[in-house]
Amino acid sequence: MCLVHYQFENNVSRCDIPHYRPLKKFLILIGQYPRQSNYKRNTIFISYLTIIVSLLIPVIIEFVTSLRNNDIDRVLEAIPVIVTTLVTIIKLSNLYINRNKFRKLYDLVISEWESLKFQDEVKTLDEITRKGTNIAFLYRTTLLGSLVLFAFLPLMPSFLDIILPLNETRLKQQLFKLNYLVDGDKYFYHIYFHSIWCSATIVITIVTADSVYMLITHHACGLFALCGYQIKEMSRSIDQNGDNTDKDRALYRHFKNCAIIHKRAIQFVFLKSFLLQIGLNMIGISVTAVQTVMNLNNIREAFRIGLFLGAQQFHLFFNSLPGQCLVDHSLQLLDDLYTFKWYQAPVRMQRVIYMMQIRSGVPCTLTAGGLYDMNIENFGVIFKSCMSYFTMLLSLRE
Repeated sequence: MCLVHYQFENNVSRCDIPHYRPLKKFLILIGQYPRQSNYKRNTIFISYLTIIVSLLIPVIIEFVTSLRNNDIDRVLEAIPVIVTTLVTIIKLSNLYINRNKFRKLYDLVISEWESLKFQDEVKTLDEITRKGTNIAFLYRTTLLGSLVLFAFLPLMPSFLDIILPLNETRLKQQLFKLNYLVDGDKYFYHIYFHSIWCSATIVITIVTADSVYMLITHHACGLFALCGYQIKEMSRSIDQNGDNTDKDRALYRHFKNCAIIHKRAIQFVFLKSFLLQIGLNMIGISVTAVQTVMNLNNIREAFRIGLFLGAQQFHLFFNSLPGQCLVDHSLQLLDDLYTFKWYQAPVRMQRVIYMMQIRSGVPCTLTAGGLYDMNIENFGVIFKSCMSYFTMLLSLRE
Protein backbone atom coordinates (compact mmCIF):
# COMPACT_ATOMS: atom_id res chain seq x y z
CA MET A 1 0.00 0.00 0.00
CA CYS A 2 1.65 3.19 -1.16
CA LEU A 3 0.41 6.35 0.49
CA VAL A 4 2.63 8.79 -1.32
CA HIS A 5 1.53 9.51 -4.86
CA TYR A 6 3.76 11.23 -7.37
CA GLN A 7 2.42 13.58 -9.99
CA PHE A 8 4.29 15.24 -12.79
CA GLU A 9 3.02 18.65 -13.81
CA ASN A 10 4.97 20.92 -16.11
CA ASN A 11 7.94 18.55 -15.83
CA VAL A 12 8.13 19.17 -12.07
CA SER A 13 7.89 16.29 -9.58
CA ARG A 14 5.31 16.98 -6.92
CA CYS A 15 4.29 14.83 -3.99
CA ASP A 16 0.73 14.45 -2.78
CA ILE A 17 -0.58 12.62 0.25
CA PRO A 18 -4.03 11.10 -0.33
CA HIS A 19 -5.58 12.54 2.84
CA TYR A 20 -4.39 16.02 1.87
CA ARG A 21 -5.81 16.03 -1.66
CA PRO A 22 -9.25 17.51 -0.76
CA LEU A 23 -7.48 20.24 1.20
CA LYS A 24 -5.16 20.89 -1.75
CA LYS A 25 -8.11 22.10 -3.83
CA PHE A 26 -9.09 24.62 -1.16
CA LEU A 27 -5.50 25.80 -0.71
CA ILE A 28 -5.20 26.38 -4.47
CA LEU A 29 -8.52 28.23 -4.38
CA ILE A 30 -7.27 30.73 -1.80
CA GLY A 31 -3.77 30.85 -3.31
CA GLN A 32 -1.89 29.25 -0.41
CA TYR A 33 -0.83 25.90 -1.84
CA PRO A 34 2.96 25.57 -1.28
CA ARG A 35 3.63 24.56 -4.90
CA GLN A 36 1.85 27.54 -6.45
CA SER A 37 3.89 30.24 -8.13
CA ASN A 38 4.45 33.49 -6.28
CA TYR A 39 2.54 35.38 -8.95
CA LYS A 40 -0.63 33.28 -8.51
CA ARG A 41 -0.31 33.31 -4.73
CA ASN A 42 0.09 37.09 -4.55
CA THR A 43 -2.70 37.75 -7.04
CA ILE A 44 -5.21 35.52 -5.24
CA PHE A 45 -4.18 36.82 -1.81
CA ILE A 46 -4.71 40.45 -2.86
CA SER A 47 -8.05 39.53 -4.48
CA TYR A 48 -9.33 37.74 -1.38
CA LEU A 49 -8.12 40.49 0.91
CA THR A 50 -9.84 43.11 -1.24
CA ILE A 51 -13.13 41.19 -1.18
CA ILE A 52 -13.03 40.80 2.61
CA VAL A 53 -12.17 44.46 3.17
CA SER A 54 -15.01 45.45 0.82
CA LEU A 55 -17.40 43.96 3.40
CA LEU A 56 -15.52 45.41 6.35
CA ILE A 57 -15.85 49.01 5.09
CA PRO A 58 -19.70 49.23 5.01
CA VAL A 59 -20.02 47.44 8.35
CA ILE A 60 -17.57 49.87 9.98
CA ILE A 61 -19.59 52.77 8.49
CA GLU A 62 -22.73 51.19 9.98
CA PHE A 63 -20.98 50.75 13.35
CA VAL A 64 -19.75 54.36 13.51
CA THR A 65 -23.09 55.78 12.34
CA SER A 66 -25.05 53.73 14.89
CA LEU A 67 -22.61 54.72 17.62
CA ARG A 68 -23.12 58.41 16.84
CA ASN A 69 -26.89 57.92 16.89
CA ASN A 70 -26.68 56.01 20.20
CA ASP A 71 -28.43 53.05 18.54
CA ILE A 72 -27.00 50.28 20.72
CA ASP A 73 -28.97 47.53 18.98
CA ARG A 74 -27.45 48.29 15.59
CA VAL A 75 -24.01 48.69 17.17
CA LEU A 76 -24.32 45.18 18.61
CA GLU A 77 -25.45 43.85 15.22
CA ALA A 78 -22.33 45.25 13.54
CA ILE A 79 -19.80 43.86 16.05
CA PRO A 80 -20.05 40.12 15.11
CA VAL A 81 -19.57 40.93 11.42
CA ILE A 82 -16.51 43.05 12.21
CA VAL A 83 -15.14 40.27 14.42
CA THR A 84 -15.65 37.62 11.72
CA THR A 85 -13.98 39.69 9.00
CA LEU A 86 -11.03 40.49 11.27
CA VAL A 87 -10.58 36.82 12.19
CA THR A 88 -10.65 35.93 8.48
CA ILE A 89 -8.05 38.57 7.65
CA ILE A 90 -5.83 37.21 10.45
CA LYS A 91 -6.15 33.63 9.21
CA LEU A 92 -5.48 34.53 5.58
CA SER A 93 -2.57 36.82 6.44
CA ASN A 94 -1.10 34.18 8.74
CA LEU A 95 -1.08 31.63 5.94
CA TYR A 96 0.46 34.14 3.56
CA ILE A 97 3.11 35.52 5.90
CA ASN A 98 4.17 32.03 7.01
CA ARG A 99 4.03 30.55 3.50
CA ASN A 100 7.72 29.56 3.54
CA LYS A 101 7.37 27.90 6.94
CA PHE A 102 4.27 26.11 5.72
CA ARG A 103 6.15 24.89 2.64
CA LYS A 104 8.86 23.44 4.90
CA LEU A 105 6.23 21.89 7.14
CA TYR A 106 4.43 20.41 4.15
CA ASP A 107 7.70 18.97 2.80
CA LEU A 108 8.43 17.57 6.27
CA VAL A 109 5.07 15.78 6.30
CA ILE A 110 5.77 14.28 2.87
CA SER A 111 9.26 13.15 3.87
CA GLU A 112 7.90 11.48 6.99
CA TRP A 113 5.35 9.56 4.94
CA GLU A 114 8.09 8.52 2.52
CA SER A 115 10.32 7.34 5.38
CA LEU A 116 7.81 4.70 6.51
CA LYS A 117 9.03 1.28 5.48
CA PHE A 118 6.55 -1.17 6.96
CA GLN A 119 2.88 -1.75 6.31
CA ASP A 120 1.93 -1.57 10.01
CA GLU A 121 3.72 1.76 10.42
CA VAL A 122 1.87 3.18 7.44
CA LYS A 123 -1.42 1.87 8.81
CA THR A 124 -0.84 3.46 12.23
CA LEU A 125 -0.14 6.92 10.83
CA ASP A 126 -2.86 6.50 8.21
CA GLU A 127 -5.57 5.85 10.83
CA ILE A 128 -4.87 9.03 12.77
CA THR A 129 -4.47 11.14 9.63
CA ARG A 130 -7.75 9.79 8.24
CA LYS A 131 -9.44 10.81 11.48
CA GLY A 132 -8.16 14.36 11.02
CA THR A 133 -9.33 14.30 7.40
CA ASN A 134 -12.84 13.24 8.45
CA ILE A 135 -13.01 15.93 11.13
CA ALA A 136 -11.85 18.58 8.65
CA PHE A 137 -14.40 17.32 6.08
CA LEU A 138 -17.22 17.49 8.65
CA TYR A 139 -16.10 20.98 9.64
CA ARG A 140 -15.99 22.24 6.05
CA THR A 141 -19.27 20.61 5.10
CA THR A 142 -21.12 21.98 8.12
CA LEU A 143 -19.92 25.56 7.71
CA LEU A 144 -20.42 25.59 3.94
CA GLY A 145 -23.89 24.07 4.43
CA SER A 146 -24.69 26.74 7.01
CA LEU A 147 -23.54 29.36 4.51
CA VAL A 148 -26.01 28.08 1.90
CA LEU A 149 -28.87 28.13 4.43
CA PHE A 150 -27.81 31.55 5.72
CA ALA A 151 -27.66 32.93 2.18
CA PHE A 152 -31.15 31.68 1.36
CA LEU A 153 -32.87 33.47 4.29
CA PRO A 154 -33.04 36.98 2.71
CA LEU A 155 -34.71 35.49 -0.37
CA MET A 156 -37.50 33.83 1.61
CA PRO A 157 -39.85 36.86 1.50
CA SER A 158 -39.56 37.08 -2.29
CA PHE A 159 -40.07 33.32 -2.57
CA LEU A 160 -43.10 33.40 -0.27
CA ASP A 161 -44.56 36.33 -2.21
CA ILE A 162 -44.68 34.01 -5.23
CA ILE A 163 -46.09 30.83 -3.64
CA LEU A 164 -48.12 32.44 -0.80
CA PRO A 165 -48.87 36.03 -1.87
CA LEU A 166 -50.31 38.51 0.60
CA ASN A 167 -52.12 41.79 0.11
CA GLU A 168 -48.83 43.50 0.87
CA THR A 169 -45.23 42.84 -0.03
CA ARG A 170 -43.23 41.12 2.65
CA LEU A 171 -40.38 43.06 4.20
CA LYS A 172 -37.00 42.25 2.69
CA GLN A 173 -33.93 42.03 4.90
CA GLN A 174 -30.25 41.73 4.04
CA LEU A 175 -27.81 39.15 5.38
CA PHE A 176 -26.21 41.85 7.52
CA LYS A 177 -27.13 45.38 8.44
CA LEU A 178 -24.59 47.34 6.43
CA ASN A 179 -24.33 50.93 5.34
CA TYR A 180 -23.34 51.34 1.68
CA LEU A 181 -24.35 55.02 1.66
CA VAL A 182 -27.03 54.23 -0.94
CA ASP A 183 -30.73 53.37 -0.92
CA GLY A 184 -30.87 49.83 0.46
CA ASP A 185 -34.27 49.03 -1.07
CA LYS A 186 -33.35 50.31 -4.51
CA TYR A 187 -30.08 48.37 -4.59
CA PHE A 188 -31.29 45.42 -2.55
CA TYR A 189 -30.06 42.69 -4.88
CA HIS A 190 -26.76 44.47 -5.60
CA ILE A 191 -26.05 44.60 -1.87
CA TYR A 192 -27.33 41.06 -1.37
CA PHE A 193 -25.05 39.50 -3.99
CA HIS A 194 -22.07 41.47 -2.71
CA SER A 195 -22.78 40.18 0.81
CA ILE A 196 -23.05 36.61 -0.50
CA TRP A 197 -19.83 36.93 -2.45
CA CYS A 198 -17.97 38.28 0.57
CA SER A 199 -19.51 35.69 2.92
CA ALA A 200 -18.50 32.82 0.63
CA THR A 201 -14.95 34.20 0.47
CA ILE A 202 -14.81 34.48 4.26
CA VAL A 203 -16.15 30.97 4.91
CA ILE A 204 -13.86 29.35 2.32
CA THR A 205 -10.86 31.12 3.85
CA ILE A 206 -11.80 30.10 7.40
CA VAL A 207 -12.49 26.44 6.62
CA THR A 208 -9.27 26.14 4.59
CA ALA A 209 -7.04 27.69 7.25
CA ASP A 210 -8.64 25.62 10.01
CA SER A 211 -8.44 22.42 7.94
CA VAL A 212 -4.69 22.94 7.56
CA TYR A 213 -4.42 23.32 11.33
CA MET A 214 -6.50 20.17 11.94
CA LEU A 215 -4.59 17.96 9.50
CA ILE A 216 -1.13 19.03 10.60
CA THR A 217 -2.07 18.57 14.26
CA HIS A 218 -3.47 15.10 13.59
CA HIS A 219 -0.27 14.30 11.72
CA ALA A 220 1.63 15.12 14.92
CA CYS A 221 -0.82 12.87 16.81
CA GLY A 222 -0.09 10.14 14.28
CA LEU A 223 3.62 10.48 15.00
CA PHE A 224 2.96 9.91 18.69
CA ALA A 225 0.88 6.85 17.84
CA LEU A 226 3.60 5.65 15.45
CA CYS A 227 6.29 5.95 18.11
CA GLY A 228 4.04 4.13 20.57
CA TYR A 229 3.56 1.32 18.08
CA GLN A 230 7.28 1.04 17.39
CA ILE A 231 8.08 1.02 21.09
CA LYS A 232 5.65 -1.86 21.60
CA GLU A 233 7.24 -3.76 18.74
CA MET A 234 10.73 -3.15 20.13
CA SER A 235 9.56 -4.28 23.53
CA ARG A 236 8.52 -7.62 22.10
CA SER A 237 11.84 -8.26 20.40
CA ILE A 238 14.33 -6.55 22.71
CA ASP A 239 17.70 -8.29 22.92
CA GLN A 240 19.16 -8.99 26.36
CA ASN A 241 22.67 -9.77 25.16
CA GLY A 242 24.37 -6.43 25.76
CA ASP A 243 24.24 -2.97 24.32
CA ASN A 244 26.47 -3.30 21.28
CA THR A 245 24.23 -5.26 18.97
CA ASP A 246 22.85 -3.83 15.75
CA LYS A 247 19.36 -4.08 17.16
CA ASP A 248 20.31 -2.03 20.21
CA ARG A 249 21.86 0.64 18.03
CA ALA A 250 18.75 0.65 15.83
CA LEU A 251 16.58 1.04 18.92
CA TYR A 252 18.67 3.97 20.10
CA ARG A 253 18.44 5.64 16.68
CA HIS A 254 14.70 5.05 16.67
CA PHE A 255 14.18 6.76 20.05
CA LYS A 256 16.37 9.67 19.00
CA ASN A 257 14.53 9.99 15.70
CA CYS A 258 11.13 9.95 17.43
CA ALA A 259 12.18 12.76 19.76
CA ILE A 260 13.45 14.89 16.86
CA ILE A 261 10.34 14.31 14.72
CA HIS A 262 7.98 15.18 17.57
CA LYS A 263 9.84 18.34 18.41
CA ARG A 264 9.65 19.50 14.80
CA ALA A 265 6.06 18.40 14.23
CA ILE A 266 4.51 20.22 17.19
CA GLN A 267 6.19 23.53 16.42
CA PHE A 268 3.07 24.61 14.60
CA VAL A 269 3.50 28.06 13.04
CA PHE A 270 -0.22 28.79 12.72
CA LEU A 271 -0.88 29.04 16.46
CA LYS A 272 0.89 32.36 17.03
CA SER A 273 -2.19 34.37 16.12
CA PHE A 274 -4.75 32.14 17.83
CA LEU A 275 -4.83 34.17 21.05
CA LEU A 276 -6.19 37.20 19.16
CA GLN A 277 -8.61 34.99 17.23
CA ILE A 278 -9.97 33.44 20.42
CA GLY A 279 -10.42 36.85 22.02
CA LEU A 280 -12.33 38.07 18.97
CA ASN A 281 -14.42 34.87 18.95
CA MET A 282 -15.42 35.46 22.57
CA ILE A 283 -16.60 38.97 21.73
CA GLY A 284 -18.47 37.73 18.66
CA ILE A 285 -20.24 34.87 20.47
CA SER A 286 -21.26 37.04 23.42
CA VAL A 287 -22.67 39.84 21.26
CA THR A 288 -24.42 37.45 18.86
CA ALA A 289 -26.07 35.69 21.81
CA VAL A 290 -27.43 39.06 22.97
CA GLN A 291 -28.75 39.69 19.45
CA THR A 292 -30.53 36.33 19.45
CA VAL A 293 -32.35 37.13 22.70
CA MET A 294 -33.19 40.62 21.43
CA ASN A 295 -34.96 39.15 18.39
CA LEU A 296 -36.85 36.24 19.96
CA ASN A 297 -40.12 37.93 18.99
CA ASN A 298 -39.04 37.78 15.32
CA ILE A 299 -38.66 34.11 14.42
CA ARG A 300 -36.97 34.63 11.06
CA GLU A 301 -34.48 37.14 12.43
CA ALA A 302 -33.80 35.04 15.54
CA PHE A 303 -33.17 32.00 13.35
CA ARG A 304 -30.74 33.97 11.14
CA ILE A 305 -28.76 35.27 14.09
CA GLY A 306 -28.97 31.93 15.91
CA LEU A 307 -27.51 30.20 12.86
CA PHE A 308 -24.63 32.67 12.91
CA LEU A 309 -24.16 32.06 16.65
CA GLY A 310 -24.10 28.30 16.16
CA ALA A 311 -21.45 28.65 13.42
CA GLN A 312 -19.25 30.73 15.74
CA GLN A 313 -19.50 28.18 18.55
CA PHE A 314 -18.91 25.34 16.10
CA HIS A 315 -15.80 27.12 14.83
CA LEU A 316 -14.39 27.57 18.35
CA PHE A 317 -15.13 23.95 19.33
CA PHE A 318 -13.44 22.47 16.25
CA ASN A 319 -10.42 24.67 16.83
CA SER A 320 -10.11 23.22 20.35
CA LEU A 321 -10.65 19.58 19.36
CA PRO A 322 -7.25 18.95 17.64
CA GLY A 323 -5.42 20.30 20.68
CA GLN A 324 -7.24 17.79 22.88
CA CYS A 325 -6.32 15.02 20.45
CA LEU A 326 -2.64 15.98 20.72
CA VAL A 327 -2.78 15.92 24.53
CA ASP A 328 -4.43 12.49 24.53
CA HIS A 329 -1.91 10.94 22.14
CA SER A 330 1.10 12.42 23.92
CA LEU A 331 -0.15 10.94 27.20
CA GLN A 332 -0.74 7.61 25.47
CA LEU A 333 2.92 7.61 24.43
CA LEU A 334 3.85 7.98 28.11
CA ASP A 335 1.79 4.86 28.89
CA ASP A 336 3.56 3.00 26.10
CA LEU A 337 6.95 4.03 27.49
CA TYR A 338 6.07 2.76 30.96
CA THR A 339 4.96 -0.60 29.56
CA PHE A 340 8.28 -0.91 27.72
CA LYS A 341 10.65 -3.62 29.05
CA TRP A 342 13.21 -1.06 30.16
CA TYR A 343 14.68 -3.43 32.75
CA GLN A 344 15.74 -5.81 29.97
CA ALA A 345 17.36 -3.08 27.90
CA PRO A 346 21.06 -2.17 28.06
CA VAL A 347 22.01 0.75 30.30
CA ARG A 348 22.48 3.02 27.30
CA MET A 349 18.89 2.37 26.24
CA GLN A 350 17.57 2.82 29.77
CA ARG A 351 18.95 6.35 29.88
CA VAL A 352 17.16 7.23 26.65
CA ILE A 353 13.92 5.68 27.88
CA TYR A 354 14.19 7.61 31.15
CA MET A 355 14.70 10.90 29.31
CA MET A 356 11.70 10.20 27.07
CA GLN A 357 9.57 9.38 30.12
CA ILE A 358 10.51 12.70 31.73
CA ARG A 359 9.70 14.61 28.52
CA SER A 360 6.45 12.75 27.99
CA GLY A 361 5.40 13.39 31.59
CA VAL A 362 4.38 16.85 30.49
CA PRO A 363 1.69 16.46 27.80
CA CYS A 364 2.29 18.27 24.52
CA THR A 365 -0.21 21.05 24.05
CA LEU A 366 -1.09 23.54 21.36
CA THR A 367 -1.03 27.02 22.85
CA ALA A 368 -2.33 30.36 21.63
CA GLY A 369 0.38 32.90 22.27
CA GLY A 370 1.70 30.77 25.12
CA LEU A 371 -1.22 31.92 27.30
CA TYR A 372 -4.09 29.66 26.29
CA ASP A 373 -4.05 25.89 25.75
CA MET A 374 -6.22 24.64 22.90
CA ASN A 375 -8.26 21.81 24.42
CA ILE A 376 -11.85 20.85 25.26
CA GLU A 377 -11.55 21.84 28.92
CA ASN A 378 -10.56 25.39 28.04
CA PHE A 379 -13.28 25.49 25.39
CA GLY A 380 -15.75 24.92 28.24
CA VAL A 381 -14.13 27.74 30.20
CA ILE A 382 -14.35 30.05 27.19
CA PHE A 383 -17.99 29.12 26.62
CA LYS A 384 -18.84 29.91 30.27
CA SER A 385 -16.99 33.21 29.98
CA CYS A 386 -18.99 34.06 26.85
CA MET A 387 -22.23 33.38 28.75
CA SER A 388 -21.04 35.68 31.55
CA TYR A 389 -20.30 38.45 29.06
CA PHE A 390 -23.66 37.73 27.43
CA THR A 391 -25.58 38.33 30.65
CA MET A 392 -23.53 41.46 31.33
CA LEU A 393 -24.21 42.89 27.87
CA LEU A 394 -27.88 42.01 28.14
CA SER A 395 -28.18 43.79 31.49
CA LEU A 396 -26.37 46.86 30.11
CA ARG A 397 -28.77 47.01 27.18
CA GLU A 398 -31.76 46.86 29.51
